[in-house]
Amino acid sequence: MSDDSEQNPSSGQQNTEKSGQDNKSEGAEAFNHTNPQEEFFKKLLGEDTARNINESLQWQGAANIYIDARSGGAYFANQVDIEGDIVGGNQTKSIKRSSVKDIAGQVLSADIEKVRSVYVETTSYQQAKRILKEKHVLILWGDSKFGKQTTAIHLLSHLKTEEIFEIDPGVEDLSLFQCQAKQVYVIDTLASDSAYKLSSYLLKGLNHKLRQQDSYLVITVDSRVRLSPEALGDYILNWSELPNNEELLEKHLAWYFKDQSMLDNSHSLIESESVRQLLNHYLLPGEVDQLAEILAKVVRKELEPEEALARFSVRVREQVESWFEKEENQDLSKYVFMITLAVLSGSSYQAVVDASQRLQFLIKPPLDGKEVADAEPLFNRRRSQWLKDVCAHLTDGYENTEFGRSRVELIELDNPRFQPAVLHYVWKEYDRLREPLLLWLCELGSHPSFEVRIRAAAAVGELSKYAFGFVLDKVLRPWANCEDRRLQRLAAQAISIPVFESDLAPQVLGLLHHWSTVNNPNLRWTATAAYGGYVGLRFPDIALRDLFAIAKSGDRLLFLALAESVVILFEAGQFLPGQYLKVLNTLQVWTEQTKTNMTNQLSLGIFLLLMREPKVPPEFNNSHLPTLLWLLWEEYEFVQEHPKTERTYEKIVTDLLRSSLNLKLTRKLVLDELHNWLKLVDFDRRLLPVLWRIIYLLVNQGIERERERILKYLQRWADVEQANAASKILSKIQKYLNI
Repeated sequence: MSDDSEQNPSSGQQNTEKSGQDNKSEGAEAFNHTNPQEEFFKKLLGEDTARNINESLQWQGAANIYIDARSGGAYFANQVDIEGDIVGGNQTKSIKRSSVKDIAGQVLSADIEKVRSVYVETTSYQQAKRILKEKHVLILWGDSKFGKQTTAIHLLSHLKTEEIFEIDPGVEDLSLFQCQAKQVYVIDTLASDSAYKLSSYLLKGLNHKLRQQDSYLVITVDSRVRLSPEALGDYILNWSELPNNEELLEKHLAWYFKDQSMLDNSHSLIESESVRQLLNHYLLPGEVDQLAEILAKVVRKELEPEEALARFSVRVREQVESWFEKEENQDLSKYVFMITLAVLSGSSYQAVVDASQRLQFLIKPPLDGKEVADAEPLFNRRRSQWLKDVCAHLTDGYENTEFGRSRVELIELDNPRFQPAVLHYVWKEYDRLREPLLLWLCELGSHPSFEVRIRAAAAVGELSKYAFGFVLDKVLRPWANCEDRRLQRLAAQAISIPVFESDLAPQVLGLLHHWSTVNNPNLRWTATAAYGGYVGLRFPDIALRDLFAIAKSGDRLLFLALAESVVILFEAGQFLPGQYLKVLNTLQVWTEQTKTNMTNQLSLGIFLLLMREPKVPPEFNNSHLPTLLWLLWEEYEFVQEHPKTERTYEKIVTDLLRSSLNLKLTRKLVLDELHNWLKLVDFDRRLLPVLWRIIYLLVNQGIERERERILKYLQRWADVEQANAASKILSKIQKYLNI
């Protein structure tokens, strides 16, 4: 790393006296004898907040098995799989924003690149392309998972644009849609209520607006929504044809390998009898993508062929159906244990045993409260054989107890893909099981084990895909509307799983928006927490807009949950390019635009939380840096190689630091964190120019009171030990400013 600490960071910039208003009223207004603001910050920076954030991230890991963000053959990066996947240079680039109020998010550049690489045209593609070019608006109407969204992205990606903006699928009135110049938009699975409002008159109006701005819009609508092609004229296209499986598989393999030699090695695998049999199935584009991903692991020797193909969704469904149909498995206790494993795989063995006994009781309670006469003799069943029968195995693990971590036996399904497959099978085939199953899951939400609770919530979210209204009434709403924060949090987490289902996303978003505005503190809290989960990852702009509205409501009971949600969305930057910048931009906007002191304090409190957490392991040492400091370092390195690049992170962080230092409530806390950053610089001096620039800008661009404050604290920190980072930065500032 080169050291430019002798360079004047503010060359060409003017002092901004007006930016340094002291905000005395902000530190004094709304204070009462109990100092609620100070109490809030104490809780915000306490252990409970860190634990809640960590538990939310653990839940996302448990729910991953139910999330497959593939649509029409494209594997969208919204899936949470962050192991070893820290985003680097991409985070330094400015993300283009759109001021269109109905923006829900932005299609990731990696997803656009993949669609361009793997897409296979059908005979209807050229007609779709012609309609879009002529009309500037296109409706793709067809069955779910037939590749409508991927087709929309492919069409829009060839219109000389790098950004594709997603519109809220629940947008109520498209006649009010206002586009910006030279932008392209997609609405994936427009809500049925909005789709029914589509008319030739409305589409002509959209055509006029989009044509004037040289912009384009593609809308996908599920075939279950009854539309009249005659009434909608030339704007609609029935999308009913699937691409060729073999060609699609080859293109996906080329995408996963990026290496011609490995691609060549995959050809023999494609021609194998087992793969040919699968290709003869009726495969949807997303399933072909999954097959390619599995085969790629075989070629890389990460999995054996038999093991890999056993994880393919088509094979898994066949295996599950076969297991339930086997005569030797047709035993109530075995059925129940398999269902319990489908929910709790990865939990302690004893917890699974206890939970299965409770589920069996709910399904078939003993007569007159007595033991069943024909109960299985105690020594009739050996555990080793039982585990083999239910396709499971034991492994060593740990569980948290009152006095620390304790070793425990964990039980896991041999094939993790059995979890969603078993739940789907029993829900569809055994309809009388639905009510006791949901009652059991509802009870598990109050289980003493955290691992059991989060797995139960994930299973509830999965089942809500099959009957959203029913599961909402039986489990989600009771959890959300109770007085127990733990159950409310489970509801928030579970309700975010179906947001990846295109036809359910509008319902989930509409429900959460409604809950966030009703006069019910429990539902409002649940909605606030839900925006920090998968909902916020899938539709970040919607989540941040609603969180801002919640903040402006002034309901202090929601502030801690709101802060946690924003921090969780920020942490998603580890695997979602642009997410760090999106959240920081949002905090800056909240701080600048709001006129209510509580919202201002809340946004600065969140920034303070981000200064210390989360942390990432940088490449240049074995410690963990606060993410903000790491981002500043990444940007600094990038600018050294590309001098004309705008220092976006530096500007935002400096502005938020200045605002935090000008608020009495946060001043001391922020100074402490800034001091901690300087101590990290003492550990690794390559960070020195990063902190030098930030502190120099705070001093040089601040009013006299701000300069004196920073210099006083630098002097105090420098006096503790000579030749530390604080003393070096102080001496350079004194040199440049002739102090």
